[in-house]
Amino acid sequence: MVVSKEALIYSYMMTFTVLLVVMTNVCQYFYMHQPRKPDCWGRWGPLVLMASSTVLLLMTPLKNLVVNVCMTSFRQNGFDPTIENVLDIAYMPAFATRPMQVYTTFGYVFMLWGTAMQVDLFGKFRATLAQCRSKDAVAKL
Repeated sequence: MVVSKEALIYSYMMTFTVLLVVMTNVCQYFYMHQPRKPDCWGRWGPLVLMASSTVLLLMTPLKNLVVNVCMTSFRQNGFDPTIENVLDIAYMPAFATRPMQVYTTFGYVFMLWGTAMQVDLFGKFRATLAQCRSKDAVAKL
């Protein structure tokens, strides 16, 4: 399947935009509906994890978008020192393929962890276990 360079850039823009909108809206929701926990981590942890996840998950689409826009600009307008500086940053070792995969993995882990904290998944699991144990204790009597 052949895809034009323009369609490829539009797909990178759409990927980045949709991910940015969804993740920032989830961060906003976590900020407006904080868990009612007495400790700082229980209250702010979900938001911190989701904000970290947002940054980590947006790195790869942003790099793809920046590199492709720079290459398109180079083809259309020729060399520019700004393009050189941006590409130097984009191809630093911290933005190589392997580190970007690690960032994405951590982004998804933080997102799942923050969501579990937001809905108090661990507390609900403990309550369900306690309920099952109390039913077992009553059944044994």
